[in-house]
Amino acid sequence: MTSIKGIVTLLLGASASLAAADTIYKYERADGKVIYSDSPVEGARLIGRFELVPSPASAEPPRPAPPAAQGAASRGEALDAADARIKAADLALTQALERQQQAAEPLPGERLGNAGGTTSRLTPEYFARQRAAAAEVDAARAELDAAYRARNEVRD
Repeated sequence: MTSIKGIVTLLLGASASLAAADTIYKYERADGKVIYSDSPVEGARLIGRFELVPSPASAEPPRPAPPAAQGAASRGEALDAADARIKAADLALTQALERQQQAAEPLPGERLGNAGGTTSRLTPEYFARQRAAAAEVDAARAELDAAYRARNEVRD
């Protein structure tokens, strides 16, 4: 049975690395309701577009399996805690993605005019803010992945 789990894990890992990026669209309907969709929505105004790319495989060493004699009550509590961690990490990732999308627009003072006066350029502060937003999204994705791994360890 464990060799089957190993093969399935290898296949899932290989397919995840070959997966293409997905696109998520953020729309606002006429009534003001915000909609997230993986396909265009007719009659709604496009607010943003997110490219979801697979996260790189982590180099974290495997954790030892929990003891087999663990009681059902403590296992249920552990599963509840793991699910709560997943929900919190998912919310944090959603919020980080929204902040990254909002950070795309330059703030006052982050755009400098060129000598000709017809164009402008962005300041290093703008790009530093973009890197910080991207790092926040990466950290939120890593936390969500860790939360899923922890729940899977409790399940096994």
